[in-house]
Amino acid sequence: MKLKKFLDKYDTVIFDMDGVITSEQNYWNCAALTVWEYLSWNSGRKINSPKCMENLKDIRRKVFFDDKLISVLKGKGVNSNWDLGYITVCITWICCGKQNWEGFDGVLEYAKALPDNIIDAYDDIALECSNKTGFDYGWLKRNGLMWQTMMRIFQGWFLGDELFCKHYDYYPVNAGKSGLLFKEEPIVDKEKLTEMLRLLNETKRVCTGTGRPYIEMIQPLKNWDILKYFADDGLSNYDHVAAAEEKLNNNALTKPNPYMFLKALYGTDYDDKRLVSGDYDKSKIAGTLVVGDAGADILAAKAMGADFCAVLTGIQGEKGREYFEENGAEYILPSVIDFLEE
Repeated sequence: MKLKKFLDKYDTVIFDMDGVITSEQNYWNCAALTVWEYLSWNSGRKINSPKCMENLKDIRRKVFFDDKLISVLKGKGVNSNWDLGYITVCITWICCGKQNWEGFDGVLEYAKALPDNIIDAYDDIALECSNKTGFDYGWLKRNGLMWQTMMRIFQGWFLGDELFCKHYDYYPVNAGKSGLLFKEEPIVDKEKLTEMLRLLNETKRVCTGTGRPYIEMIQPLKNWDILKYFADDGLSNYDHVAAAEEKLNNNALTKPNPYMFLKALYGTDYDDKRLVSGDYDKSKIAGTLVVGDAGADILAAKAMGADFCAVLTGIQGEKGREYFEENGAEYILPSVIDFLEE
């Protein structure tokens, strides 16, 4: 096998992970379990973690309307699965109140009516949720205490009790979680993925630009023995975003902001203040290809001036083609495996 000719143009390739290399199925499972646990907890109901795992399919079906809600929210720019859970809870409280939430009545219809760039509407949603529930607006805002609590619940489901405790220094409130991280598989054929990355690594700098924290990004790359094909200083992930946002007092560095892809291109040791202010060698961008599956990915790539390759392995599948065409994707492929030719 060899790489397709169009890749000769590039010396750096930056991959989003979920929906591109890794599957988001376990993340969506985690988001569903997080929503269920958080809504239960706030309405005074206890949960049994192992029992929830047994009923996972039914919980996800109810929370996300057979995944229709995931498709709607992702299509409107929700890139982080922490945000997926957070915004679902806010909408559920708006539509159903704090106690009668289990039917999720009206949630999907409400989500469909939200602006196409939902990120700009987060504060408005939090304010409406505050008016409906009486909860403090500051507590409800993204990155506030509610969001932070939900993020930790999500991490408990994904990492499992032991790894969560190792990382955060305490056990989850509702323990008994084995960790969905250890059930991950690539979204494409593993052997072909490995060969594609090996060939890229021979002539190009291979990087990540993922919303996953480092601990969640590194585990599958190690498990599948493909970490060796990525540049050591090109593993841009959510931890870099969080550190930069705190350092620069800037809460807007997640995609569609180009920060994450710039951090991969110029190296994870490159100064954050210089990156955000545009102090870098812009000529390098011409030789950079960003690969992603979501609206936030192409918007971030275009914001930095890089070429974009859309892959149709995300939640939208083939339905996403029109969106990527309208937003100027240079390439649209069924999957990353289509970098290869016989």
